[in-house]
Amino acid sequence: MEKALKVLNVEKKKGDPDNLDGQVTVYAKIDMDVEELMTISHPVASMVHGGLIAVQGNYREQGSLRDFLRNEMGISLDGNGIDDGLEEMIDGLDGLESALDPQKLRERLEALDDIEEFIPTPAKVVPFHTEHEILSQPGDVYFAGFYKKIGNAVLGINAVPIIYQALFREQQMKSLQSEIDSIISQLECGDPDYTVTSPEINPEELLIREYFPSMLYHRVDTASFATAQKQFRAFMRGYRFNDDIDAIISLITENIDSSGLEYRLLELYAKKIALVIAEDFLHAETVKKEIETTMREYRAEK
Repeated sequence: MEKALKVLNVEKKKGDPDNLDGQVTVYAKIDMDVEELMTISHPVASMVHGGLIAVQGNYREQGSLRDFLRNEMGISLDGNGIDDGLEEMIDGLDGLESALDPQKLRERLEALDDIEEFIPTPAKVVPFHTEHEILSQPGDVYFAGFYKKIGNAVLGINAVPIIYQALFREQQMKSLQSEIDSIISQLECGDPDYTVTSPEINPEELLIREYFPSMLYHRVDTASFATAQKQFRAFMRGYRFNDDIDAIISLITENIDSSGLEYRLLELYAKKIALVIAEDFLHAETVKKEIETTMREYRAEK
């Protein structure tokens, strides 16, 4: 991170550039008279105190635009109904609410799924009164420099979190891959204690990124698929709902041609398994109903 930003004159104030925390605060200093600042009517001007303007991003908990909308604005794109937060946002668009169909707006937002990984998760502007207060924030802190114009300062402090989250996601991916390699190695050695219920792993990520792709890739070859299936069943030891395990294998084996609904079902099964292991049975039941609905669509498509 430090090398990536050195050319941009961005200064690391706090944190380890080789081990990003996932929470980041970026600030800039604005060389502008208070009287001139008060003439700016844009809401962001009210977030400037003592010539300081800052943004924060929490990329531990927010990995997508969908997460940001839910956590920061109370807008959910899940489910079939129109979320209250989405309706409030539409109602707040003075003079435009009559021109907007809430359901169509939702559909447009949901269409972002296909390109969501290419959309940076926004950082939010947070007011601070002193530099000491900024440096006391948890996670990593970066100084984006001095600016004469508030608009340029806003561009500067929002550019850094985009680079930051890209590098943090890469760090997570490498860490996960290392974790997967370690688990697979232990499975191959016949370690009976490392399963989907082991507390130190993320079962949903491992299923989606390792076990499901392995079975999908090898299903055209009987011998290779048998090995992949054996590894999957070994990993799932300790999970009490064998029907889910059988349904996953059946889903993968019954059709060589993959479809979007097949992938969606596998994602839902991974989510349900993780929720059951976490004993979050209320949400697990919600996911179970979504599986049933999606399965009916999948059968109808076939």
